[in-house]
Amino acid sequence: MKAIIIDDEKHVREAIRLLVPWEQMGISSVLEAADGQAAIRLMASENPAIIFTDMMMPHMGGLELLAWVSEHAPCSKIIVISGHDDFNFVRQTVKYGGMDYLLKPIDETQLLTALSKAIEEWNADEDARCRDRNRSMEINQLKPVYLDKFFSTMLSEPVDSSIIQETLQQQFGILSPVSEARLCILSLELTPPFIRHKFAAGWDLLIFSITNICNEILGNRCSGYAFRYWGQENEIIILLWKNANLAEKLLAEINEGIYQVLKARFGFGIGNVVAFPSQLQQSYKQARRAVRQCNLRHEGNWIQAYSSIDTESNNVVFFTEHEQRIRYAVQSGDKDQLPAAFEPWFKAVEQSDFITLEQLQHWWQEFRLAQTMWIKGSAASLPGTGDSPLPAVWNDEGRFDLEAWKHGYMRETLLIMEQLSGGTDSGQSSMQAIAKYIDQFLHEELSLQDISNRFFLSREYISRKFKQEMNENLTDYITRIRIERAKGLLTETPLKIAQISEMVGFQDEKYFSKVFKKGTDCSPNEFRKQHHGNR
Repeated sequence: MKAIIIDDEKHVREAIRLLVPWEQMGISSVLEAADGQAAIRLMASENPAIIFTDMMMPHMGGLELLAWVSEHAPCSKIIVISGHDDFNFVRQTVKYGGMDYLLKPIDETQLLTALSKAIEEWNADEDARCRDRNRSMEINQLKPVYLDKFFSTMLSEPVDSSIIQETLQQQFGILSPVSEARLCILSLELTPPFIRHKFAAGWDLLIFSITNICNEILGNRCSGYAFRYWGQENEIIILLWKNANLAEKLLAEINEGIYQVLKARFGFGIGNVVAFPSQLQQSYKQARRAVRQCNLRHEGNWIQAYSSIDTESNNVVFFTEHEQRIRYAVQSGDKDQLPAAFEPWFKAVEQSDFITLEQLQHWWQEFRLAQTMWIKGSAASLPGTGDSPLPAVWNDEGRFDLEAWKHGYMRETLLIMEQLSGGTDSGQSSMQAIAKYIDQFLHEELSLQDISNRFFLSREYISRKFKQEMNENLTDYITRIRIERAKGLLTETPLKIAQISEMVGFQDEKYFSKVFKKGTDCSPNEFRKQHHGNR
């Protein structure tokens, strides 16, 4: 708590300083000013809780100062200390909320009594302000949840129009009844992989971030509201009740705002303008249809209006037409047959210039059904869960990535093949094959992603399975093998440390020495000297 003493007489200021046990009364800082103007400058920056002021001062007197405090610092408590027993001064002090009016010379008891009362009232007011702030914070935290639930209910079941209009008026300040509106959908189905990884532990946080960005832009224009549609975890709904005819332009701005924050863009579908609220469900279905029919092969085609859906497709591709060839390859247990088995289907998809989210989902459903048939009667189980998400189809730039899509299917199929055959390469498990690959290419950069791409297995699966089978983390295994290889080269060859570093996969000699010492408790040079006689 801070206090300020305002008086043009220095000895008065010093007297007040000496009479009050400031720290004991909870005041940590005491400021001084010789007139009202100087006091205002200090109070504007320091915001003192307690103000002691004289009435007669040069430049700006006490009455003007009291008026300023009443307007600009109403929470502060004022104690007037004056040499004038003037009724008008007393009346003005009471008018502007002063706590007490003390006469000079200062009486210590009166001064401490007045100050104690001022501090007590300030603390009581501050407690009330804290309660109000906490209550406001709780209301603000609950408001989005309430609105999400309210608008979600409005989409799924009838809601009295008077309640809707009242909510719009109270929450958004909309005074005139809304008669028309439009629904848009922001789809999270095809979220880029790096965003999925970033928000893997909290999908709700991603939705919260996106809706906040949407509502900041919508709120600035009083155009609508974005909310999470309860029951649809991959959809964010944008309700437009103003400037609905400018939806595409507004969504493009929102998408750009999301990109500035998350470095990713998302797909939007736009329903038609309909009567509000009676036909809102119709606009939602149109927006959902628009999202699912957006052609993913057209780069930068983020926003699709229902009114401009292009449903003409010359190449309708079905997974079922190619399933038998793939099934035979799976049953063979030979992973080398998989690329050739998948090639005709992949080629047909490549040649298609019209690929939609709906088509991707249909292929995925066909594939998951085929997987179920492949493992029927065996002890194998489907990778993931029954509603396992679509393989990644977006790259980090937010473009449709056909190669990533292919790898997703190859990985899933290889997992099934491994379960059915009990391994690969004539009884050798995939983890043993990975270990063999590491031994063979130890001199190269070996990242988990590279190994994942090479063996068509997910990074998570490799990390978990390698530890189970090899009793060692993949990273620790690579490091250990590199150190063992380096030991052999140090004792059996005259090669320089830098050469050995490169030969075992380290591009930086200093980093190699650091890793080597951590694993052996000595540097490469020390190790060579210790084992020189064994060469």
